[in-house]
Amino acid sequence: MKTGLVLAAACAALFIVGLQSAAGAGPGNVTCTDSFAGTAYDLTVPADSDCELSGATITHDLIEEPNAGVFAHDGVTVGHDAIMQARADIEASDTTIGRDLVAGERTSVHVDGGVVIGRDLAATKPGTVQVGSARVGRDLVINGSPAGPFVFHDICDTTVGRDFRMTDTVVDFGFTIGDTGPNEGCDGSQGNTIGHDLVVTGNSALSNDFFGPSSIDVDDNNVAHDLVFSDNTAVPGGYLEVANNSVGHDAICAANSPDLSKDGPDDGQNLAGHNNSCG
Repeated sequence: MKTGLVLAAACAALFIVGLQSAAGAGPGNVTCTDSFAGTAYDLTVPADSDCELSGATITHDLIEEPNAGVFAHDGVTVGHDAIMQARADIEASDTTIGRDLVAGERTSVHVDGGVVIGRDLAATKPGTVQVGSARVGRDLVINGSPAGPFVFHDICDTTVGRDFRMTDTVVDFGFTIGDTGPNEGCDGSQGNTIGHDLVVTGNSALSNDFFGPSSIDVDDNNVAHDLVFSDNTAVPGGYLEVANNSVGHDAICAANSPDLSKDGPDDGQNLAGHNNSCG
């Protein structure tokens, strides 16, 4: 009799533990090839597929395989990282990414309308990075460019908690960091607020078959520490411009070709708390 009671008690305990485990189980992984509005642990968009995320909650990672596309809106939350493999595309608004947005080669990143990235936006050889009205908790880093045409970047009205670094890119449609003048890349928007350094170095603006020579514009930004603009080039007919920036410490412009110039009457002097070699 005692043996039977012991077995019954053991079975009851196992049953209770099983119920607790089932109740405490987190969301499962999801593969999305159409749309998703629920809760997932990891959500993967397979290669050559598209997924619309509307108010979805992803407790861990959003993973885009090569040539995948994501359209995220209406309060999407990613608890950990959004990872974009080669040639993936993301268009996001009203979206929160808990840690990092990591973009690979020839990716297209379009984030605006209240996107919040908890730590870093890090893009390596992207095709285009377009950011507006967003917040990056730590660093925004764009490094390198893919082979081939149609490479350009526009960063407008974005708050970066620490450093913004644009380095070693080759663009044929140019790039704009905060130029808010009429008909400029951030026309109708505002410049960027950088919590520490803004570093733009080793970039080249080439020509394209549609609009001709391209240019590099770094205007109308508020930089808490240093602005560094160095070793950048533009082909004949293009230009390099650094204007209307407010810099807490040093504004350093050196070894650029051609020399810095201004393309409109609204382009004024830079203000720096310490040294200023950017004019």
